[in-house]
Amino acid sequence: MNEVKQYNRIFFVDDDLELARRYKEVLKEKQLAEHLIHIKNGQDAIALLKKAKESELPDYILLDLYMPTMSGFEFLEKYNNIKSLRDKIEIYVVTSSQYKEDRDEVMNYPFVNAFLEKPLSEEFLEMLICES
Repeated sequence: MNEVKQYNRIFFVDDDLELARRYKEVLKEKQLAEHLIHIKNGQDAIALLKKAKESELPDYILLDLYMPTMSGFEFLEKYNNIKSLRDKIEIYVVTSSQYKEDRDEVMNYPFVNAFLEKPLSEEFLEMLICES
């Protein structure tokens, strides 16, 4: 039997509370992560990352692009300037945007692993976490 790797912490940066609840249920049910931390905008995510101890950093960030206060685009720009974090966290952009320009812009960052359309299905979320 294959053992499923459990990740300690995943940040879900999105203003969609219902989607955050759904992802949290899936990750808990499948025992894929101890903590799914929902953060409503990029500004709060950057602040949390800057003050986090090494052990409090997420394994993954699932990032929306269009949010109030600070967008995912602005988050990526600020994150790129935090040299101590750039190679430590896998970032997946999960957005309803279907614009090629959006995809091209975010995929220019080497720490962005994928540009995915939301909502992610339970199966795809599980596959994404298990195969990374």
